[in-house]
Amino acid sequence: MLYIASNLNNIILFQNFSFIKSPENYFPYIVFCLSILILGYIIRVKQIKSTKRKLAFLVEKRTKIISKQKNQIAEQNRLVKLERDKSDELLSNVLPQNIVQELKTKGQVEIKSFQNVSVIFIDIVGFTKIAERNNPTYLVNKLNKLFSEFDSISEKHNLEKIKTIGDAYLAVGGFGDHPELSSINCVSAALEIQLLMNKLKGIAISKNEEFWEVRIGIHNGDVIAGVLGKKRIAYDIFGNTVNIAKRIESNSAPGKVNISESTYKVVKTFFNCSSRGEIATKNTGEIYMYYVNGIDYSFSSSEDFSFNNWFREYKEFSAKSKIDIYGLEEYVFSFLSKKLAKNLYYHGPHHTKDVLNAVVKIAFNEKVSPEDFMLLRAAVLFHDSGYIDKYLDNETIGADYAREILPNYGFNLSQVIKVCDLIMATRVPQKPNNHLERVICDADLDYLGREDFISISSNFYEELKEYRMVKNKKEWDKIQIKFLKSHHFFSEYSINNRSSLKKKNLEFIKDRVV
Repeated sequence: MLYIASNLNNIILFQNFSFIKSPENYFPYIVFCLSILILGYIIRVKQIKSTKRKLAFLVEKRTKIISKQKNQIAEQNRLVKLERDKSDELLSNVLPQNIVQELKTKGQVEIKSFQNVSVIFIDIVGFTKIAERNNPTYLVNKLNKLFSEFDSISEKHNLEKIKTIGDAYLAVGGFGDHPELSSINCVSAALEIQLLMNKLKGIAISKNEEFWEVRIGIHNGDVIAGVLGKKRIAYDIFGNTVNIAKRIESNSAPGKVNISESTYKVVKTFFNCSSRGEIATKNTGEIYMYYVNGIDYSFSSSEDFSFNNWFREYKEFSAKSKIDIYGLEEYVFSFLSKKLAKNLYYHGPHHTKDVLNAVVKIAFNEKVSPEDFMLLRAAVLFHDSGYIDKYLDNETIGADYAREILPNYGFNLSQVIKVCDLIMATRVPQKPNNHLERVICDADLDYLGREDFISISSNFYEELKEYRMVKNKKEWDKIQIKFLKSHHFFSEYSINNRSSLKKKNLEFIKDRVV
């Protein structure tokens, strides 16, 4: 049976093989195989698509989760930034911005010294008695409102508020600005604060209410500044400058801005000040003081205590410029005082100051640019420095001094060349070639058309006599007559404001000779 079954299977396999081998059966077989392949392919494609759909669903789901997490993180970062900004803002209200940055980057603040800053003290007059007769809540609210106004004015003029001590307000200018600019800003802020107090006084009087007045004192000098302690930190300034500023304020009068001599030297060009002489102060001896009456008329607008557009442009230029004109002025006057001969009764440092005052007035009225204004001032400082080495033909030496010194105070090569040309233009007989040269020439001989001509010319005579350039006054008067007849002013300002009196001075000398 097994044998028969085995043979039967062989017969069937042979028959199947024979079927495939049959040519007429190739096509159905191929169709069948292709159908199987296509069916397998379709099934595989469906599986892939199904897998892709599952993956896409998972990706989309995961993306939504990630997006949600990202939004949550972004919101958390926004909230953190908001809180950090609030903290930074709060810190900036307590400390200067540069100190905040130093704290954030270094974790501590170094004690630093600053030279020639302007320290301003403001104190409410009679505050102790005011406190005795007023409700504490009302008092604190009013004081807070007033100091907030002071904060706005200080910020407007680029001053750094240091602190309040009871009814006293302390601020400083000059941590980043030139001494001249920071002092101008400080005095400008003081005048604006007094203007505010006058306005509040008028309102109070109209309502039959009590009004407050303040004393203001300003002093320029060196300070040390830093942050003290680790808890409830405070930025503060220290040094004798702060003490003197307080004394200046204490010796001021209600409604007045009182400044020290060091501040006056910086701002005298731009403000109308009246000398108070030496004032005795507690623990600091006698100090020269000045009241600031307002902005010099040349630089003021029609508004009270407000600079005109030209001066605002000058302040903007000063803030961006590298030129330290005040530092240069301090250096040159010290240099001239030490080096110039004491028998230069006319060409001494006092003449340089006189010409400097004249060039300021003429330059402003002639509407020179802020940069040219600084170049003119620099040229005036050096125009007589050659007298240190030589009495005649000294302008070349003065230009040499300028070339050596000016780069140390922020003047570039082009500016140095212009200053030297201006110095050479003052050589007598004057032959100016451009507008700026005409301005400095008129400033150098401005006294010819002023009421102090006689006293200044007398000093000139004494100097020439000392150097054996003239023998007697009669000879000197003849020289003056000849010079006054040939001289003429060049700028429109000097022609209009000095020519008439110059003619009278000429006639006076003529009459004296006869």
